[in-house]
Amino acid sequence: MVLDSLEAVIHASASRREWRRLAEDTGMSAMPGAGTSERKVDYASYFYALPTGGLGPLYLYGDLRPSPGAEANARLKLRWELLPEGPTPQQIKSSSRAVGGWPEVLRRLSADWPGTPGKEAVSVEVTATFVVDEAAHVPVPALRLKPKPVRQGGHQLAQTAVAWSIHPPSGPVHRLSVARLREGELVVAASGRHTLPLGPDMAAALEGAVWQGVDTFLRAP
Repeated sequence: MVLDSLEAVIHASASRREWRRLAEDTGMSAMPGAGTSERKVDYASYFYALPTGGLGPLYLYGDLRPSPGAEANARLKLRWELLPEGPTPQQIKSSSRAVGGWPEVLRRLSADWPGTPGKEAVSVEVTATFVVDEAAHVPVPALRLKPKPVRQGGHQLAQTAVAWSIHPPSGPVHRLSVARLREGELVVAASGRHTLPLGPDMAAALEGAVWQGVDTFLRAP
């Protein structure tokens, strides 16, 4: 199993001043046009953070935006994904230096998060995508792709992806999909909600919790 991407979305309420201070203290960059009109809230900001300390090939992108119609209600989106091929763009390197890279930026966010800094658990909408080697894991029979194409009206139909909702959730996993990437490899995407402290270790904690929920529906070939 290889983690291909991980996304966490957190919603919270605070004053515009608190959100602006969070963005400034973290080292985020202002969104283009932020604060220049009534429609552009002045704390809207973003960052890129490269991995440090041998954390692996994923880098972190984050952005802080107001929820529609309510400036005090903000949404922080964190997304870990593979670095682009070739030289790292200068924009990513400059932003990463400003926030201290990853996981340092998560420590800064935790320290200044509205509420009880560094201690308060947050509710996270999480989505994780895994590349699964079928030599190690295959879906349980109820979740497998149909192995053979079917014919309908002169057309051949091959099933390449399937999706399910899960009740009750398996850990944080409420929705699950399986798609064929290539021969011998599947892409498994899972999403749901999880509660955990905001901090430097949250990526590993989210990955572990989601994978545990997914693993319920996999077995050895």
